[in-house]
Amino acid sequence: MRPMSSTIRVVIAEDEPAYRNAIQRTLTLMPECQLVAVCEDGQEALEACENDPPDVLLTDINMPRMDGVELIRRILRKEKDINIVVLTVNEDDDTVFEAFRAGALGYLLKTSTPQDVVDAIRLAHRGEAKVTPKIATKVIEDFRRVKDDDETDDTELYVLSDRETEILELIAKGMRNKEIANHLSIAEKTVKNHVSNILKALQVNSRTEAAMKAVRAKLVQGS
Repeated sequence: MRPMSSTIRVVIAEDEPAYRNAIQRTLTLMPECQLVAVCEDGQEALEACENDPPDVLLTDINMPRMDGVELIRRILRKEKDINIVVLTVNEDDDTVFEAFRAGALGYLLKTSTPQDVVDAIRLAHRGEAKVTPKIATKVIEDFRRVKDDDETDDTELYVLSDRETEILELIAKGMRNKEIANHLSIAEKTVKNHVSNILKALQVNSRTEAAMKAVRAKLVQGS
C-alpha cells in the first residue's frame, strides 16, 4: 500500500470533450490536485494508470474502446491502491451494481455540482465513498431484492457492538464520519475507529460494501 500524501494524483477518463474540459476546470478548485493524465477512452486510461498509478481515477462509464466497468476491473487486478470514482449519466440498476462489484468506491451522476466532484475525490483519497443519494438508494434496493436462494449466506453471524451497529445504520444512510460524530456527540476519531472495526467484522474493504452487506444480512434497515 502506498503511503498517503497531501497531494492527490488524479487521472480523468472522459470521452466527451466539453465535459472533460469542465472536469479539468473543476479540479482547479483543488490546490492539492496533481493531474496525472486526461484520457479520452478506457484503453488510454488503463495505460495511463498502469504507467503511472494515480491515487484516484475519475471515470465515465460509456467510453470508446473500453467501457468504465471493464476499466475498473482491469485496473484493480494490478493496481489495488487506486481508488475509483464513477462520474456518469448512467443510473440504471445494472450499471450501478456492476460498477460497485467491479470495485468502484464512489458513484456520482453528471448532475452533481463541482463541489460534489471535489468532495468525492478527496474522500476517495482517504478511502471513503461519496455516492449520489439516488444511487445509494438503488444499491440498497438491489440487495433487498436478492432471492433467498442466492449463493450468499445471509445467516452468517457478525459480531458488532451496539455502538458499531448504530454507526453502521448511519453509514447505510449515507452519513460521513464527521456527520456521524456530530449526530452521536462523539469524537470523529472514535467514529473512525468504530468504522475500522466494522469493516474488519464484515470482511469488506469500504464503507459502501459495508452498507450493502449489512442491508443484505439484515443487520440494518438502510435508507
